[in-house]
Amino acid sequence: MSVASTAAALPAPNRYIITFDARAKQPDREAALKALDVTASRFIATDGDTDHEISFALVDLPPGQTLPTDFTENICQDPKRCSRVLRRIIAVEKDRRFKWIESSRAALPAPALPSLPSVMEDLDFLKGRSLPQTPMAFSLLAQRGEEPWGIKRVHASSAWAVCAHETVKTCEGAGVKVAVVDTGIDATHPDLLGKVDGGYSAIAKTENPSDYKDDNGHGTHVSGTIAAIKDAKGVVGVAPSARLYAVKVLDAEGSGSIADVVDGIVWVAKNRMDIANMSLGIQSDSDAIRRAIRSARGAGVVVVAAAGNTGGEVSYPGALEDVITVSASDYEDKLAPFSGRGPAVDFIAPGVDIISDKMGGGIASYSGTSMAAPHVSGLAAIAIAQGYVGLYGPDGVMTQLKKAAVPLPKLSKNKQGAGMIDAGKLAR
Repeated sequence: MSVASTAAALPAPNRYIITFDARAKQPDREAALKALDVTASRFIATDGDTDHEISFALVDLPPGQTLPTDFTENICQDPKRCSRVLRRIIAVEKDRRFKWIESSRAALPAPALPSLPSVMEDLDFLKGRSLPQTPMAFSLLAQRGEEPWGIKRVHASSAWAVCAHETVKTCEGAGVKVAVVDTGIDATHPDLLGKVDGGYSAIAKTENPSDYKDDNGHGTHVSGTIAAIKDAKGVVGVAPSARLYAVKVLDAEGSGSIADVVDGIVWVAKNRMDIANMSLGIQSDSDAIRRAIRSARGAGVVVVAAAGNTGGEVSYPGALEDVITVSASDYEDKLAPFSGRGPAVDFIAPGVDIISDKMGGGIASYSGTSMAAPHVSGLAAIAIAQGYVGLYGPDGVMTQLKKAAVPLPKLSKNKQGAGMIDAGKLAR
């Protein structure tokens, strides 16, 4: 599984997303919609009192009816056409539905397979579990122990050692709230038992655990890389003491609407998450998503996004400036051929044959920038647990991650950003 990057928009209702300014309250929103002669099917809003608030109205129209998406550029440039109440609207966007994640396998040379005795030793471990995608993944599995190769590559255990004798494991991300904006999480997986403190389904519009349970597998795999329990069983995540929240914005097929992703981001901001992992992507920019993420950053949320499996330009939301964007490396520290690359890339992390938790139990090996991003979310959790806050500034998470990053030889900045983050340089 991986980040989708080339899928065209899927059939969707004739829905529009209307964005209001930061200070607009419910009466202002309703007055503006009345002036447009439309009615909201639903409002999405942070409804706080800061300059970082954001609110949206979802408007469902009959087939064939439209709203002007150049509202602010043209209509509201003319005072005669744009009343005071209409000026509370800052954007109008047609809602679209996409497949945000899709299966992908890296084309890798086949290494020597492990010996028969080593395979036999792992038979009990493999029962009922998804086999790796490549011979290299099988070899890595046979020799990995609890730490998959990606966890080892970012030197997670070097960070864990710093607080090995402490009750509160800040070097493992203790107390940090990580929202996995994805397909949900299988909270019954042995590696994730007791790790999921809550969540939200933007599809069902509820906080009922049964509604944000994973029905695809992608979100569970991502969650394991971030924070699977360190118990000498299964796999362990980069930040095993961090807390997880399942924000389900994609269905069992990995599809979802712009409106549902926006809804999930707003939930993250309203519920004061520290980190939002977004291992998803599309080729199209969205003004509503851009503004929702900017609002979340203003609320102190660190958003980590996959660079996308485009093999070229970074996909959205990874291309936005208000996120930490992660490209994918292989086990030779080379850029994975499928990985997005460009000026938007901030860091590189393991993304080929990544072994993590499988929905329903056991493990699975996936490749993609979807698998690289959660390594950095785990590393960001370790940084936040040390007392660093927000994305930017001298005490921001981005600064600390860059200080801990080591550039990989023979890779340009567009392919790796600041480089591979060393967890041992984050903990103190």
